Formats: sequence, structure tokens, C-alpha cells
Amino acid sequence: MGLIHQEEMFDALADGNRRRLLVFLLDHESRDVPKLSGITAEMAEMNRALLREYLSGPRRVDGGDKELLRTHHVHLPKLDGFDFIEWDREAHVVTKGPRFDDMRPLIEPLEDRGERVAPVAEVRLRR
Repeated sequence: MGLIHQEEMFDALADGNRRRLLVFLLDHESRDVPKLSGITAEMAEMNRALLREYLSGPRRVDGGDKELLRTHHVHLPKLDGFDFIEWDREAHVVTKGPRFDDMRPLIEPLEDRGERVAPVAEVRLRR
């Protein structure tokens, strides 16, 4: 296994959407990424600071797909930046990146469990 910094590993696996994408790519060559359209595409073009605030807050916009915006502006850029995936923005396709196999030993146990790992937002600590 190649060298993966702990921050990259934890960051890549911290979100359920990122985990599910990485698990999917274990057995598939690529994954289509839905194209931004309508109000969601318009929202993607807005001021970066405003978009960041919208994505990190509870606010909703009728007709907007917040999860798809997060996918395009948070999850895919992060995994692509770590080289765990390659994201072809023009073709709307994600494939395994040059460092995907370095993450494989960390992803395979998630597949074995059916990726039943709760998204971070759903984890509750007991006192």
C-alpha cells in the first residue's frame, strides 16, 4: 500500500457519499455523475462564498438539489484532489484515480459490510 496521509484517509472516508462512491468503484470501472441543470446549475454559478454558506447551512431552495451541488463542489473535487478518483467534468464520469489502489485495503471492509456505515451526520455519541 502506498503512503496515504491520515488526513486524506479520514477526510475521504468521513462522508457517506464519498464512501459509497469509492465502494462502488471497487467493482466498476466508472460511474456517471448527474449533470447540474435548472436551478441547481444556476446555484452552482453563484458567488463562491454564498455557495459555500448555502452548502454548509440548513437553508433549502425549491427545485435545488443540495446533494448534487455538494457532489460537484465538495465530494468529487476532494477525492479528485487526493487522486483517489479521476473526474472528467466534460463527460460527467468518475473513474479510479492513480492512488485508488492505495485506498483499496481501507475500502474493501466497507464493501464486505454492505457499506452500512452511517454517514457522519447520523452518528450519535452516547453519554
